[in-house]
Amino acid sequence: MELYEKCKKMLIEHYNGKHEERLIHSLGVVEMAEYLAGIYRIDIEKAKIAAILHDYCKYDSIVDIKKLLTEDEIYECELYPFLYHAYGSAYIYKNYVGSDIDIFNAIHNHVFGRPNMSKLEAIIMISDFTEKNRKYEQCIKARELLLDGQFNEAIIYSLESTMKHCLEKHKNPHPRQLEVYNEYLEKGGK
Repeated sequence: MELYEKCKKMLIEHYNGKHEERLIHSLGVVEMAEYLAGIYRIDIEKAKIAAILHDYCKYDSIVDIKKLLTEDEIYECELYPFLYHAYGSAYIYKNYVGSDIDIFNAIHNHVFGRPNMSKLEAIIMISDFTEKNRKYEQCIKARELLLDGQFNEAIIYSLESTMKHCLEKHKNPHPRQLEVYNEYLEKGGK
């Protein structure tokens, strides 16, 4: 059994017949990540593994996730709780699947990336935002940019959208999110 199939089985068993919409989302992320990995000549198996496991801990208790994290990560997640599932999912990969640092980082940083991220990390981040089952107007617009070959523009637009959403909820965007946004603005198009 190839490693991706093992990871897919792990996720299905972990969700235990629940969270069907999240499973459908994860499979959509796999599909988009596989497509983008083919275009940008990134290892497709690695992209599929990161994509299928990116939301593994989405419904796990914070108490359980904290057992996997470092003290610094816990502190950061206390400030930005939406990161718990990403960090926890990365450690599930590391503890039970493999040791590839690029896959670990792609899962760990899928919410909004990090400065100087690898192409795999960027692919998983933008695949999560743009997979075909996302029906939000911002996701559709970012997907259109992405499928038109405007990779960097899709990332910029996705970050703008999520930062705007944070501000509308009276929450500050994560400082790293701003760093990634500024980095991609400097990189420019394509």
